[in-house]
Amino acid sequence: MATSNPGKGTEWGPWIRHDGKGCPVRPGTLVEVVCEDRFGFTMRQLSIVCGGSYSSWNWTHFPELKRILRYREQKPKSLPMQTARERSRDMPSHPRGVSVD
Repeated sequence: MATSNPGKGTEWGPWIRHDGKGCPVRPGTLVEVVCEDRFGFTMRQLSIVCGGSYSSWNWTHFPELKRILRYREQKPKSLPMQTARERSRDMPSHPRGVSVD
């Protein structure tokens, strides 16, 4: 996972306990995780999921890697609703490269 700082005002989903059986989140997703190191210290960090089997999501790699105990995903920003009429108004009347005679 690559560490990232998304800035303030980020909305998050609910906390989910992780079972250590691999990554349940799609690569590219911003997550906040609580992880534990081999000394028993826990920490919270923001990360972008990179994917791959050798990671803190898979507890078979503990104690070489930290293990993720719980996580929550960043909520997607909502898109403005458009009616079908508004969407069709934004589309070209004919495809590019096609001549209309």
